[in-house]
This record gives sequence, structure tokens and C-alpha cells, in this order.
Amino acid sequence: MIVLVVIGLMAAVSAPPFFSFIQSNRLQTDTDRVVADLQLGRAMAIANSQILQFQATPAGYQLVDPITNDVIRTHNFDHGLALDANFTVNFFPWGMADATVMQISNNSGAQQIDVLPTGMVEVHHP
Repeated sequence: MIVLVVIGLMAAVSAPPFFSFIQSNRLQTDTDRVVADLQLGRAMAIANSQILQFQATPAGYQLVDPITNDVIRTHNFDHGLALDANFTVNFFPWGMADATVMQISNNSGAQQIDVLPTGMVEVHHP
């Protein structure tokens, strides 16, 4: 019985930090995925010599060919993750992009993703 009580106490003490770790990990994972898909959009625009659009809502995003409306990639957020606004980023064939600042967040915090006019993507921790 004493062993079960000790195990129960250890579980009760470690549960909140564990759930916080999971939320933080989900935030980092989805931030990395958004950055990777932004970089993919830029690379595909350059490789195919055409404009590609990254269309985002608080619930998710799509990488779209604006001429044919073909969806190249899509992702919906879950587990309380969201972007701060609706926006569209155009990636141009010469590597440039529409400068945009977005913030992805959940209960554990937020991360800022900057798309620079050069098409490069940076992540900041506000």
C-alpha cells in the first residue's frame, strides 16, 4: 500500500510539468512545420518559376497555386494551437515574398514567425 501511495504522489507531482512539456513541444513542432512549409513554398515558386501563395487562418493553412487553385499542402492546427490572424503570403519566382509577421500560440506560450521580403523565414520567441 505504501508503494502505491508513493507512486500516486509522484504521479500527482509530476503531472502538471509533464502536461506543460507536452504543450510546449506541440507549439515547437507546429512552428517548425509552418516554417518548413513556408520554405517549401519559396523553393517551389523559384523551381517552377511561378507565384505560390501561403494562405493562413487561425485554424490552419494551405500552400496554393493561385493560377490553378491546386492545393499543394494543407495543415489544420489542433490541441489549442492557433495563428493570430488571417493572412496570405505570396512567394515570387525570383525568391522574394510579401513581408509578414505571424504569431502561433497555445496555452504554453507563443512564437513569432517572420517572413522577410527576401523570402527568408525567421522564428523569434517573444
